Amino acid sequence: MAESALFITLAASIAVGLTFLFGNPKIDPLWIFLPIVLLLIPGFYAAVISGPFVPSARKRTQAMLKLADIKPEDTAYDLGFGDGRLIFAAAKNAKRAIGYELSIPLYLFGLLRKLVSRSKVSIRYGNIWKQDYRDADVVFCYLLPKAMVRFYKDVWPTLKPGTRVISNAFTIHEIKPIETDDKVYLYRR
Repeated sequence: MAESALFITLAASIAVGLTFLFGNPKIDPLWIFLPIVLLLIPGFYAAVISGPFVPSARKRTQAMLKLADIKPEDTAYDLGFGDGRLIFAAAKNAKRAIGYELSIPLYLFGLLRKLVSRSKVSIRYGNIWKQDYRDADVVFCYLLPKAMVRFYKDVWPTLKPGTRVISNAFTIHEIKPIETDDKVYLYRR
């Protein structure tokens, strides 16, 4: 939600500023502001059903990558990739790295980052709860506790045996992690 509030403020400021700068009284700032708000609705929805975008500290990101132990033949997923730092790092070692994001500003940022970095990562716009992860070898999660319950109920049973699930900050209460490192939890299906 932090990125949404920042995006709203920045976009609205630019829109209103341009309107007054060019002095076009025919353009009501509401018609500029309204589409911006509409672009943000999916991100607000994602924050409610899975968790808001909160950047992971470098130390946590490194712990997640270490516990994932990504191999060249692995397929890695990041559920709600945020700023993309984790899935882009995973793409350096994995055969396939796929990140899903529902926040339009973050999704667009991910596409831009992919373009600039020329990474092989696959950036996808979509609801994390409506995807197929059966081919996953590694799944990264930074989901709120209610979303972790849903993950265990809906996604966990579909994962193939041996899939490594790495969760930042929140546990899957129904099972014990195999390993932990600085509030990062490793589970194996």
